[in-house]
Amino acid sequence: MKTFRFDDININENLEKTIEIARIVRSKFPCARIIFCISPMVHDVSNEEGKNAERIFPKILNAYSDHRVFYKANACGVPPVPEWVETAGHGLFHVDHRLLSKEVQEMSIISSCSLAKSSTFVPPFNKWNTDTEQICEEFNLSLVKFEDGWLCCEYNEYDTNHDLWYLHAREFTLEGFRKWIS
Repeated sequence: MKTFRFDDININENLEKTIEIARIVRSKFPCARIIFCISPMVHDVSNEEGKNAERIFPKILNAYSDHRVFYKANACGVPPVPEWVETAGHGLFHVDHRLLSKEVQEMSIISSCSLAKSSTFVPPFNKWNTDTEQICEEFNLSLVKFEDGWLCCEYNEYDTNHDLWYLHAREFTLEGFRKWIS
């Protein structure tokens, strides 16, 4: 089954555009599985321009060595999701979960899945470890692993024979996504 996973769904993004991209997928593949991965804690990126104003955190945070900079979020929310879209937890904070203790991972995974009303967890940055896996098993949550064959729409040409795709909607215009998927 074709699956399109939209990572980093958050209150900063242009949700109307994201839903329209999901509709493009749905019109081309009516039976496709569409998943919105919810990131509830966000930074104020109102000073940013263009697609950077839709991010969970300022892009510069990727440069820091200390993962705790991601904890300095200052807004929280779960955007409304259409009923025809599945949801997944994407962590309370968008941080590499391998850098967190098992107890902190547990809190992040369970809470984010609860807020997303989902039994699926997609780790931020596609990063997980055995603690992540054990927590998901213990709480009967599906763990989505990059290693299962996911390709990123932003970096790979569309291949009709491939079924697992993920994207950050902010990286596409509607026309750009239509062009990519055709």
